[in-house]
Amino acid sequence: MFKKIDNALAYRVYTGGPIINVFSISKDGVFDGMTAAWNCPFDTDELIVVIDKGHTTTQNILDTGKLVLAIPCENNLIDLLKLGSSHGRDNKNKISEVVTEKTANFEYPILKGSLAYFECVLNDKALFADKGICLAKVEHVYVEESLWDDMEDAFVPGCFETLSHVKGVTFSKGGKIIE
Repeated sequence: MFKKIDNALAYRVYTGGPIINVFSISKDGVFDGMTAAWNCPFDTDELIVVIDKGHTTTQNILDTGKLVLAIPCENNLIDLLKLGSSHGRDNKNKISEVVTEKTANFEYPILKGSLAYFECVLNDKALFADKGICLAKVEHVYVEESLWDDMEDAFVPGCFETLSHVKGVTFSKGGKIIE
């Protein structure tokens, strides 16, 4: 079960630039998902994701102005790799090949069991179109309830569960290598 937290605390969940999934929908209603490693907080309620300008995801976000960022867990590794190894233009049904659940407000699919997710709107269309730098303004952020510390308003112990990309199909979690 997810817990709604204050949007101003989005950066506390999004610390350290973990591997993430980016979910979007085309103007024709086709959902797309991809895996991204180049990301970081920009402000308390704004996140940066760098996405290749040629990706289907980029076009979807430019067309709709919306995206969902999700932090996957170790159990998502196989699906994470599926989303990261095929392009939406080559496989328009790749979302149907992974196990998903819907987000609370946008109703976009995310990998089932994700640690947290951020429902966002595109904040600077020109920058994204020109450079592939997506400034994602957080509209709603949800974290897995057991991974949030209410006393500290912090993503603890959640921060120990995030995956970081090392190389190829190698990731790290909590200081340990996962393949």
